[in-house]
Amino acid sequence: MSLHLPARQAANAARASIAKPSIHLQYLLARTQRRNAWLPRINWPRKKSEAGASDSPLAKMLTKREKEMKLTERLGSRTQGETIFDEELKAAEDKQTKEADIQQAKQAAASPMGWSGMKEHMERGLDPDPRWRVRYQRKKVMQMVRAGGKLSAEERIKLSEKELTSKSEILPTSTKKLVHLSHQIVGKTVEDAITQMRFSKKRMAREVKYQLEEARDTAIAERGMGLGVQSGETPAKRKIQTKDGRTIEVQDPTRLYVDQSWVAKGPYRGTRIQYHARGRMSVMWRPTTSIHLVLKEEKTRIRQHDDRVAKEAKKAPWVHLPNRPVTAQRQYYSW
Repeated sequence: MSLHLPARQAANAARASIAKPSIHLQYLLARTQRRNAWLPRINWPRKKSEAGASDSPLAKMLTKREKEMKLTERLGSRTQGETIFDEELKAAEDKQTKEADIQQAKQAAASPMGWSGMKEHMERGLDPDPRWRVRYQRKKVMQMVRAGGKLSAEERIKLSEKELTSKSEILPTSTKKLVHLSHQIVGKTVEDAITQMRFSKKRMAREVKYQLEEARDTAIAERGMGLGVQSGETPAKRKIQTKDGRTIEVQDPTRLYVDQSWVAKGPYRGTRIQYHARGRMSVMWRPTTSIHLVLKEEKTRIRQHDDRVAKEAKKAPWVHLPNRPVTAQRQYYSW
């Protein structure tokens, strides 16, 4: 700082009189020395008093809310009891609430992901193609009229016997590996199949075991299968022959068994490089598959056994030379 006071006063007067001082007066102005140095930005820990300061937006919002509440209390305490405007205020609040509910309902109905209880939307979801439904019902009525009201054998079986079809999720394996487990459980009861998968060394055996347990629980809870015989009844044991030629003994006709099991391919889950000799390579696709199960009750196998026995009994005796006309004969030898 310069110590020449008269010169400094003259420079200040010149700065105030004109926006830009002349060149010979700029040298008389006081100059401030600046030094710029780069320092790393370090977040030093604050003190407890600074940490609790109202710098954060949450603290500012809370402080603003407290001020509003205090102001509301102060204004409300100025009057005691009811006022003449209570009814108008309440009517306005009710109207605002109803408008908000209507707007929310409209948004839920317009949203493709929201559930709508409107009559038009419900009809569209339950009956998406009314003309197809009418044609289907007309066709079924015509079939019943032609049959004279009698049910076919397949329809009678569906009314008297229950079954459940279950499909697993996509499993990270191939059909070549999973088909062996599928063949292993076909024809066995559900409990025997679960036991086989429990002690199997195959990696996918636990997935098949989980699917068997899920299908069993679904059949019991949703279809009412495998509930046992009614109280007071003691069914007799029966020895039947399965379709693969095995002889089994059935005590409970409602016992569940695996009637069918098959595997199906799924989408590929990726690829990897398979290296060969002489610097060659190829792409190996990682397969996925799923297993399908069909569970039925033992009464189905009993009925199939009885049908096979009845069909065998209806057969005519085998004749070595049946009585039929001889045709296509030659008068010469064919060699």
